[in-house]
Amino acid sequence: MTEREHEQLRVDLGAYVLGQLPAAETERLEEHLDDCASCTAELAELTPVAGALAALRGSPDRTAPDEPPADLGDRVAGAVGHAARDERRRGWARAAGVATVAAAVAVVAALGVQRLVAEDAPAVPTEAVGVVDRAPGVDATAALVAHTWGVEVKLHASGFAPGDRYRVAVLGTDGERYPAGEFVGTGAREMDCNLNSSVLRDRAAGFEVRDDTGRVVVTSTF
Repeated sequence: MTEREHEQLRVDLGAYVLGQLPAAETERLEEHLDDCASCTAELAELTPVAGALAALRGSPDRTAPDEPPADLGDRVAGAVGHAARDERRRGWARAAGVATVAAAVAVVAALGVQRLVAEDAPAVPTEAVGVVDRAPGVDATAALVAHTWGVEVKLHASGFAPGDRYRVAVLGTDGERYPAGEFVGTGAREMDCNLNSSVLRDRAAGFEVRDDTGRVVVTSTF
């Protein structure tokens, strides 16, 4: 057996542990494994990784927004199998077996984490606040989120002059103005801004938006 043929068999290990290697090639690889200690050792390293992939694919479905399709694991495994065979034909991927299995596990694991986060993350409570528009054409609504580090103003608006810069400040109960961020106007196009201030909720009395000239264009009282 030439070194090139040996490398091709090593590439097949990735598809083999995923159950994606055709029967004829599986038989050839298994015959080779009977006599090759290095490939047998590499197979032993790959098998636990493939087991992790199988566990992820077989885990109970969770109900979550934008849940990945049920056959995602099979599609990933199939794509990996095809990729491994392509690599074999090109003959340059020395470590394709490990790489393909690890990549498949990473993809499915990442989606699993995304599903868990989507389901388990608690909804953030928001507080509706009144908004007064003081500039012609400006239309704004807002909600407030109380955090342990301060307050967050969620501003939804349109009508701010496109390209102009606006500054937002939270008004404290002590009469001070506390910076909460800046944004650039988008004209008639609606926009959403998340603006943060270190003022705690019980010390926040409202917020205001000023243009570059210092003119107040939006105000709100909490």
